[in-house]
Amino acid sequence: MASVQKIIQELIIFSALLGVAFLWQAYPLLPSEVFGILAFGWFLFVVDSVLTFVRPLASYVLGLILALIALSQTLSQPEHYAIVESGNLPATLTLVLGSAAQALLIVFIAYFLITRRKKDPWAWPSAEVPPDQEDEQPAPG
Repeated sequence: MASVQKIIQELIIFSALLGVAFLWQAYPLLPSEVFGILAFGWFLFVVDSVLTFVRPLASYVLGLILALIALSQTLSQPEHYAIVESGNLPATLTLVLGSAAQALLIVFIAYFLITRRKKDPWAWPSAEVPPDQEDEQPAPG
């Protein structure tokens, strides 16, 4: 499980670093209001990168939300497909690497959260009480 956490941490940091290249490439193309929203999203990835060291679980949840938003916005914009078709290699690399990183983040964080819940007997409503803790449970009613 520690290796999965390390992969998640590295993907979040990679996303924040790749965001610098993305903002540099997007700045001349976008109106200032749209660029401000993108810069705020990048700032959230930077905050998430710091959180991976101090509050990993909170970081993973925030990372999952950010990855879902970033990937959905990337895939829903026809302009992004036009960039790939245009042959602009730096922009295409940024787009493909960023999308791949977000997709991997979604997969690894979902895997981590599901396996974490399965290991905790109290995490599932239908989980049975372990035999050594049956005496500690209060009587119903």
